[in-house]
Amino acid sequence: MTTQPRPRPPACRRDRDHRTTVLAALLLAASAAAVAYVLLGVHDSPVQPAETPPQAVRG
Repeated sequence: MTTQPRPRPPACRRDRDHRTTVLAALLLAASAAAVAYVLLGVHDSPVQPAETPPQAVRG
């Protein structure tokens, strides 16, 4: 048996894995925020209609 250390993976591989993990965490946080937004009912306020309708374009 040799006592040579195992070769390490290239740095770009580790960086890509880290970026993938960070992206997955951000997507998970965004989806959790969207679910909380819907479940808490923040979106329940309807759009208020305008008091006066806009003037029609005269041609």
